[in-house]
Amino acid sequence: MRFRFLACCIVMVCMALSIQHSEAQEYPVRPYVDANQLNVPWGWHSFYKQPWRAYMETRSGYNFLQGIGVNYNLPANDELAVRSIAQAGIKAVRFQIGWGSVNWNETAFIQDTAIRNILQLFKKYNLRPTILLNAYQGVPCPMQTLSRTITKSAPKNSRSITLDSVTGIVPKYTGLSNLTGYTAAEVFIIGINTATHVCQLSRPLPIAIAANKQVALNTLKYRPLYPSGNSNFNTTVGGWNKYALLVCSTLKSCGIVDFDLEVWNEITFGSAFLNINNYFSPGTVNFPKADFLHSGGHLWQLAAHTISAVKAKYPSVRMIWGFSNTTFFHTAIEDLPNSADGQSYHPYGVGTRSFPAQEQSPAMNVEGYTPSMDVRIPEGWAQEFHQTESLLRLINPADRLRHPKGTAHFYHYMTEHGVSPKECNITDPAKAWDLKTKVALRAYIFWLHKGMDMLGYYDAFDSSEIGFGLLPSTFLSKPVSVTFDQIATPPLRAIQNLTNAFAQSVAIANPNQLAVDVTALGDQSQIFAGDSSHPPLWSREVCTVLPFQVSANKYIVALYTMTFDITAPAEEASYRFAVTGCGQQPNDVQLYDPLTDTSIPIPVTSVNSDGATVELSISNTPRLLIITL
Repeated sequence: MRFRFLACCIVMVCMALSIQHSEAQEYPVRPYVDANQLNVPWGWHSFYKQPWRAYMETRSGYNFLQGIGVNYNLPANDELAVRSIAQAGIKAVRFQIGWGSVNWNETAFIQDTAIRNILQLFKKYNLRPTILLNAYQGVPCPMQTLSRTITKSAPKNSRSITLDSVTGIVPKYTGLSNLTGYTAAEVFIIGINTATHVCQLSRPLPIAIAANKQVALNTLKYRPLYPSGNSNFNTTVGGWNKYALLVCSTLKSCGIVDFDLEVWNEITFGSAFLNINNYFSPGTVNFPKADFLHSGGHLWQLAAHTISAVKAKYPSVRMIWGFSNTTFFHTAIEDLPNSADGQSYHPYGVGTRSFPAQEQSPAMNVEGYTPSMDVRIPEGWAQEFHQTESLLRLINPADRLRHPKGTAHFYHYMTEHGVSPKECNITDPAKAWDLKTKVALRAYIFWLHKGMDMLGYYDAFDSSEIGFGLLPSTFLSKPVSVTFDQIATPPLRAIQNLTNAFAQSVAIANPNQLAVDVTALGDQSQIFAGDSSHPPLWSREVCTVLPFQVSANKYIVALYTMTFDITAPAEEASYRFAVTGCGQQPNDVQLYDPLTDTSIPIPVTSVNSDGATVELSISNTPRLLIITL
């Protein structure tokens, strides 16, 4: 009797669940994969299109793990920092070794021991480095520092100054530094009267300098870049290549075999050294009409010379075109220098953007509708068409096949992406950590699924908890003996949870391609409401499905709602996901949340010979549907 009563109860519960789900309104999201989502004319934008839904692949879980990176910027405590980063599951590091760190004789780095120590730690903890080659204008190349005193006041716009001594000054290589900002040799001395100590300047003095004021001067080993083909250009590029090869030999001597060189950071700041005219009166040097980032242009030629020099001696080093970091589409991939192995991007854009006030070119809005909303998207602006430069134009499967001559496989690196909580109007430390945690989870899993080969989160450390950093602001004072659990911040714990979920990943060249049918269930929320002539954008339309194959018998499908404001309270949304393409019947289906490190029960699960159908809730950060065959 007891078993009969129990059986009746089970039947009644199942009927109740069946009635409950049958009464819930269903909203199929079909076609979920829609190539038209990427169909926006160049120069136009849309608040409705979701270009990431134009394609869906099952990606390698192993490759996903290899792509999880961070920008390494620690000034000290390197052993603990690198170990903690590795324990979080991070596999790649971006590390700048600037040209200005090379000694005057160009035989080693000024802080050679410290640099080698960091590189050896990367080797010890199996981190693949991407080394940023840069000539930041504050310390652009090997240089020497002088200090002199102005003996006669020099008003603003003066073309000469008088110094107490001209000993050691080299015309056209020595200049006044840091007059209006952090720039070495900001105004060159181009001529000297040794009798009067009057020095002629390369351009009008940008500020007035009083008599008896001490000024800093720097003598640069190399002159800023001239037009391609100019003898000064050739000399500077020769020194730059010597520096690139020194970086390579140093990494090799530290036992690092696999690494990348990223040629330049961002040309939007700190890049005065890239053009000699920044140091002279406008028009002093005539540059040819060739675009500076196309063949014949001086920056294109700089990269071409560097790639050629490095590949001749170290053919396995990946050479990454970094001039694309802030100019994603300036140079077509096919037009990059021969043998360039990849290019990189800095999308950022997580900070608050208010629409319609910050809409670009309203007349070029595809639907003619702009919602009133604040946007703070963890993936950054470049995954949408809120402005035309969606990176999905470059990293979808068809465009990923593009490459320059001499390159078999072209890589896409996101060498910087992160969030400044202050740009999201957050000043509370707890809320800042929560924001950085959600940004890290969404950014890593989205971009490394959609076509990036590496994402370097910006950055490892910040002295303020409301800054960019992943490590605690007190990190530098921590003893090296502390454990990961003692210093792990919320984002580091979440990254560790995420990478642990993929821990069984093995290299799979051609993952089985899963298909997913998506149906939203029950009451629906909106991203924005539309108006009388334009429909809402429903949350179900930004339901994000990102499948990975971990091993021959395991898949992970990341699921979340790509909300437009990550600072808003999270909402749960119910869906039915029918996953097919597994190749055989699953033995186990689970749902795991790396944000909270919890397994979430799946109310209704059915399995078949090729996959599983589940009904579950998703939120605004990734939850992992784990399917084991």
